[in-house]
Amino acid sequence: MIKSPERASALDALRRGAWTEAVRGFEALLDETEAPEAREGLAQAFWWLDDGDACLASREAAYRGYRERGDDVGAARAATSLAWDAVLFGQGPAVARGWYARATDLLKDLPIRAEHGWHAVRGAELALTLDDDTDAALAAARRASVIGRDTADDDLAFAGQAYAGLALVMAGEVDDGMRLLDGAVAAATAGDVVDPMWMGKICCWLIVACRRSQDIERAADWCTRVEAMSTVRDLTPLTSVCRIQYASVLVSRGSWADADAQLRRTLDTLAGSRRESRVEAVAELGELRRRQGRLVEAEALLRQAEFFGPAVISRARLRIDRGEPDGAWIELSGLLDAIPPTNLLARAAVLPAAVDAAVAIAKGDDARRLADELEAIARRVSTDPLRGFAAAAAASVSSGTPALIWWREAVRMFAVSGLRYEEAQSRRSLGIALAALGDAAGAAEQRDTARTIFAELGVHSSTDATDLTARQREVLRLIARGRTNAEIARELTVSEHTVHRHVANILTKLGLGSRAAAAAYAAQSHLI
Repeated sequence: MIKSPERASALDALRRGAWTEAVRGFEALLDETEAPEAREGLAQAFWWLDDGDACLASREAAYRGYRERGDDVGAARAATSLAWDAVLFGQGPAVARGWYARATDLLKDLPIRAEHGWHAVRGAELALTLDDDTDAALAAARRASVIGRDTADDDLAFAGQAYAGLALVMAGEVDDGMRLLDGAVAAATAGDVVDPMWMGKICCWLIVACRRSQDIERAADWCTRVEAMSTVRDLTPLTSVCRIQYASVLVSRGSWADADAQLRRTLDTLAGSRRESRVEAVAELGELRRRQGRLVEAEALLRQAEFFGPAVISRARLRIDRGEPDGAWIELSGLLDAIPPTNLLARAAVLPAAVDAAVAIAKGDDARRLADELEAIARRVSTDPLRGFAAAAAASVSSGTPALIWWREAVRMFAVSGLRYEEAQSRRSLGIALAALGDAAGAAEQRDTARTIFAELGVHSSTDATDLTARQREVLRLIARGRTNAEIARELTVSEHTVHRHVANILTKLGLGSRAAAAAYAAQSHLI
């Protein structure tokens, strides 16, 4: 291991967040020696500068240098970092698993040390990120925390504690998980965690836990705090992550202009970046465009994030909106099949759209089964937004008075939570339920309130059926009767492509986000 004032200076630049200075320092060392420590330091500086290619190349060079030296600990440390960097910079799961397995082999016969703990932290991240496996993530994170305490490595101990908290939250043990996260974040922000990367990641894991459990206000608070901290210390990758998370909060709250600005700013920062966070930003912007009724733009954006989980859900909703529920059902049921039943919050993110798809293709038994699962998760996690989604799902598989009761509950929960888009959608459906039971005045009140909310949100809408052509009104009536695009095409003797275009134009003109909303509008406007 090289010990010199030059290496100490370069390491100090890393600790201070002076990334360019650190690059110069480590490159100067490499002019004198090919020591893998210099390559490893250079890789970390490039990580912060978001130069994925240079980071990966330097990290691999460090691995080779350690192997040539016969230093299995150093090689394992480099391989462990490469396992996560492969995910972060888009090399894919197979490469990530390969590097992780290599690190496992190198460490297995060595006495327990901090490197074993960091290997466990990365194992926990891979288990949850690649496999949605909360049990494996929790076991690995707990092991990391124990090794951190045993080796007196506070960064490791608190990183393990925080990730154990996130795994518990995803498994539905929200209170226990949040207690672990709160403790770790308190330590990180008080200075007990030295490495700025792990300090930032611990805070980001808390934000992710808040978002997944639908604790919107708490997520917003922490996004603001972490972004401020990241900006002061020039932690650009963490700043971008926080902006994306905050934009997601803003989308949920209905602050769409602010969300749009945050996402555009983030995408400008990440232009040319290989980080997965760029894909996340694209997917979030695509979901915003879908909600706004800008469906062509939404589809183009979501196609760029094709394999990213939230984008799969958004694209499935687009397919439901456009009269292709069979394809949406295939996508969403496949996504659910890949998520273990223990990862409650990952499943809860998919279930509302899956219920809608099942209802749209008349899979009543599947729709009820999924709605029941969502209700069970909502009871366990017990947050107002999840209770709202569960109520809406229950209403979708009910009729008559039970549907009316569930829609009222969905409206109430979404209103309390500040989820204005979901509130407006549920008010439309509540209006239909009221109209079906003969309460015309109540139906009109809900319809008008929904229109007002959509207008305030900025949904592209004239909400006036007179803007539709005669053929579009005919298509709308058939949508309201539950016809698929293929069935409408046969009935009107036109191509499915023509029907697809009509449906997109109807949704755009009326500012509606889905076929279900179009059917509700048709009923409330007495078009059927």
